[in-house]
Amino acid sequence: MKQRRLFTQKELTLNKNSIKVKVKNLTSSEETTISLEEIDTRKMVYQKKTDTLMLIVTLFFGIFFLINIFNPENYKPDQDDPYGVFIFLFLASLFSGLITFLKSKNVILIPTMNNGYLEVFRSKPSENDVDDFISKLSEKINKSLKDKYGKLDLGMPTEQQLMNISWLKEREVISELEFEQLKTQLTSLRKDQNKIGFKD
Repeated sequence: MKQRRLFTQKELTLNKNSIKVKVKNLTSSEETTISLEEIDTRKMVYQKKTDTLMLIVTLFFGIFFLINIFNPENYKPDQDDPYGVFIFLFLASLFSGLITFLKSKNVILIPTMNNGYLEVFRSKPSENDVDDFISKLSEKINKSLKDKYGKLDLGMPTEQQLMNISWLKEREVISELEFEQLKTQLTSLRKDQNKIGFKD
C-alpha cells in the first residue's frame, strides 16, 4: 500500500512473515522490516489532532485579510496603497495554514514489540483501502502465528506446546473451541505415543 501526504511518501509491503516499511520525505529516507509476530493489531490507537494554537493564528490572519479586502475605506483615493497589507495578511494566513496542516494528524498507530508504533495514515489513499490493508495484515499475522505455534509436534515437550496454544488463545489467534480441540489432540497423541503392547 502506498501513502502520500504532502512531503511524505510511505510504502507498506506485506511479505510472508514480515512487513516492509519505506518512508521518504524531503530530508531523509528510512526502510524497516518488522516481523509479523511483533505486531499486535488488537491494540490499535486512532489518533486525530490539530494544533489549536496554529489554527487560531490562521483564523486570525484570515479574518483580518477578509476584513481588509472588503473594507471600502481602503479603496478611497486619499488612502495609502493597501496592497502591501493585503499581501502580508494573505501570506501570513497561508503560511500559518500550511503549518497547521503539516502538524495535524489523522493516523492509526499499530503497536509493535521492538519498533514502537507502526504509523499508518488514516485516509491515504482512502479509509476503505487502509481498512482493507489492516484486515489483510491481521489475517497474515494470525496465519503466521498459527503456522508457527499451532502445529502439534511430538518432538516438543507437552508443556511447551500447551504454552504455545494458550498464548495463541490469549492473542485471539485461535478461539476457545480451537484451543480445546488442539489440547485434546495433543493429549490423545501423547497417550497413543505412550501405549505399550500389541493391538488385537
